[in-house]
Amino acid sequence: MENREELLTEILKRVQRNYVHMAEIERITKELGDALSRNDQESAQLLIRMRQDEMERTDEVKYEIHLLIQTSGDEREKLLSWLKGEEKFPPETFEEKKIVELSGQLMQAVKRTINVDKVINSRVAGEKSYYQPA
Repeated sequence: MENREELLTEILKRVQRNYVHMAEIERITKELGDALSRNDQESAQLLIRMRQDEMERTDEVKYEIHLLIQTSGDEREKLLSWLKGEEKFPPETFEEKKIVELSGQLMQAVKRTINVDKVINSRVAGEKSYYQPA
């Protein structure tokens, strides 16, 4: 990256993209729960594939963010903190503030999706659920 502002802009673009993918995963997961409640196996299989595609897209974007952070030098610790939604290092610029804001929203969307997924998984798998304590 040529400069810090360009780096932050590129990271922000990818955080926004990840947020869009996560919102789609959240929507699909809710629809999956509805399909399973109706015993609609065809829809459930389609939704599982759609959700997997979105999850793969988020993995790709996370990897891109990881590569960008590797080029950030002294900014690495700050960026990693902000991507976790932390404000250990107070954000100053617009890009920094948006990265923190979107990262926090992204973390909340992940938590909501996991909660819905837990219910679905427990209903489908019972005691063999992925979320059952070991």
